[in-house]
Amino acid sequence: MHIVKFYHGEGVIRLKLDTLEDLWTVQRIVFPNDLVKSKSLRKFKASESDIGELKEVVITLRVEKTELDKNALRLRIMGKIVEGKPEQYIRLNSYHTLNIAPSDTLDIIKQSWPDYLLEVVKNAVGDTKKPKLGIIVVDDEKALPAYLLGYGIEFRNEIYSNLSKRMTQKDFQEQQKKFYENIVKTVKSMDVDTVIVAGPGFTKDDIRTYIESKQEKIEKRIIYQQASNTERSGTYEIIRSPEVENLLRSEHIRKEFAIMEEFLKGLSSGISKYGIENVKEAVEDYRVSIIIVNDSVLGDPAVQELLAKAESMHLKIEIFNSTDEVGTQLASFKNVASIS
Repeated sequence: MHIVKFYHGEGVIRLKLDTLEDLWTVQRIVFPNDLVKSKSLRKFKASESDIGELKEVVITLRVEKTELDKNALRLRIMGKIVEGKPEQYIRLNSYHTLNIAPSDTLDIIKQSWPDYLLEVVKNAVGDTKKPKLGIIVVDDEKALPAYLLGYGIEFRNEIYSNLSKRMTQKDFQEQQKKFYENIVKTVKSMDVDTVIVAGPGFTKDDIRTYIESKQEKIEKRIIYQQASNTERSGTYEIIRSPEVENLLRSEHIRKEFAIMEEFLKGLSSGISKYGIENVKEAVEDYRVSIIIVNDSVLGDPAVQELLAKAESMHLKIEIFNSTDEVGTQLASFKNVASIS
């Protein structure tokens, strides 16, 4: 996600989306009665008997509801048209659905942007730029390192083994050792917590054996997987695997688990509260350092009032994904909680 422009005085933020996660972020920050402006297609009929044709338009909707379709990679934003161009293809106050996809640009217009919502946007922008995962596809000829970023894949220079069957056994073993050392060096230098080493043959297993035999101290987790080749297509194959999807999901919620654990520990001593009324009372009594809230209730006026009060007191606000395990757990505590 990228912030194209932010017209603070007008309450307009223009976002360029890149990933499915960006669609989810937009759904978290768009509420009923907000205005959303984007390009769309609308059927135009010159007459009642005309079958009609799709015309590209720019439409501004007053939002009524949103739906995220993960399979189709679409965020559907539904509401009534309040403005649009070209005007001959637009019928004001008629219902329309904006189908927002990765690579789309849209404007979100609010009367005001609270800091906690801007923080959600800034975090999404930061996640786009930050490497999420290191990947090295490797065989006995070469290794191809890459980073998985929020907006796609960033490939690095290939590492060649320079091995030859014409080498003596001693030279072959020495060159193979250099190859493995270069791969280990690359793994160590990758600015991520987890690196996947994958390949079509036994080289990845040999590297694992080499690392274990040398008792190499590598301050990150290494996962070994099968891949059909060491080209870019092999990297994309790894990224599309269910294992990587689960890995990224678990990395995403690790911070939320830590916060939830702190909240649960505080329940027995009474320093943790949950439910809007209890949290509101704790805020007014200056007995709160962190407020946690599920994204599913951010549009609730009572929650917005509470968070506005928390912002005015410079309290930390953490927003959970309500569909994650931790979000489901928070839902059992009425979706809003606080830690003293």
